[in-house]
Amino acid sequence: MMQLPVRTLIYDRDISGHHLDYLQFLVEYLKKMPEEVRSQFVFVLHEGARDRFRADELLVQFHYIDSEQLSSFLALTSVLRRAAAEMRYLTDLIHKYKVERLIFMHIDAFQYELGRTSISNMGVKFSGLLFLPFRKYYEDDSTLTDKLRREWRGWRKGWQMRWMLRNPQLERIFFLNDKQGVEEYNVRFGPRFEHLPDPIDVAQITTTSVVDLKRKYGVAEGRRIFLIYGHLSARKNVPTILAALQRLTHQERSQLSILICGEPEKGYDTTLFAAINEAEKKYPEVLFIKHFHFFAPAATNEVFKIADIVLVPYINFFSSSNILGLAAKYSKPLIASKLGVMGVLVSQYQLGITVAPHRAEAIADAMSTYLSQKNPVIDGNKYLQDYRSEVFCQKLLFSKE
Repeated sequence: MMQLPVRTLIYDRDISGHHLDYLQFLVEYLKKMPEEVRSQFVFVLHEGARDRFRADELLVQFHYIDSEQLSSFLALTSVLRRAAAEMRYLTDLIHKYKVERLIFMHIDAFQYELGRTSISNMGVKFSGLLFLPFRKYYEDDSTLTDKLRREWRGWRKGWQMRWMLRNPQLERIFFLNDKQGVEEYNVRFGPRFEHLPDPIDVAQITTTSVVDLKRKYGVAEGRRIFLIYGHLSARKNVPTILAALQRLTHQERSQLSILICGEPEKGYDTTLFAAINEAEKKYPEVLFIKHFHFFAPAATNEVFKIADIVLVPYINFFSSSNILGLAAKYSKPLIASKLGVMGVLVSQYQLGITVAPHRAEAIADAMSTYLSQKNPVIDGNKYLQDYRSEVFCQKLLFSKE
């Protein structure tokens, strides 16, 4: 007989990128559980998530953060002050819902808060996903500035981690996909770190034909489609990708389409649009297709089905992404940064080509390689087997006890 979990809050204020996808996996998993299990969980989410989960509210409990409260959080430009305000808000909810455990879907910003004695003394267990652990050899050290920046980040990250681990109520910290990172952190800081597979929904596959999907998204036949997908922030490295076009021949550029799908990050949109507009003027032979909006799971599957190559040469990002799983599901090769967990996984599972993300010529060489191949595909089955969504949900939702 299943032991009932303790009353648990699951907190995620963000609705950008893949946040809603992770939450959807958890909600769908809980919907299959008995009512006495489901009722132990409360999702505390941005009110913008309401439309996504409205149909699930009969089975799963949600608490939506209203716009006034969200605005008060976002008005605080200091990460520490914002985290403190959010923790005060969560403390009220802990009392309201008689909570014994709190799961942060993005724990990074709360490291200082969790190390405070007053938080430790609340009698609540904590766990969460850490998206930005420091791995020294993943970071660029090609210049003196890079080396100094790396050393400073290492010192700061180590201090933050030790401070957070002062909290004896902090049960588990999860690293997405990074098994080696988990082993290193457990040796360095103590055994509270666990590997968490980045979940993949293998069941959801669009049945619409490629021909119809290309017509829907305005993609011309006869071109190799390179996809840039997701929350369009600086880490997507779009200006460097576009600079790589200069290093291709005119004939190569005439063969390709750049399909850009996602919601631009506020504050970065001006830089993004300027880079794209400049490339469109400079390379009229390239077909640019742009869909600047949030992509729900159904639409996400559609654009991965019509893509030929997926571009993920991210900068200043060393964690994983479920883009790997989407590409594996549709057998689409990636051009990925060689730095970080994504680089390791792409190499380990033979999911594509890894490159130095700051070097436009390296990205161009990889693009040229795939343009020269008749039908570039990968075998993503092994990756899909290792990263099932059920494992993600079970490990995150239920404690070891």
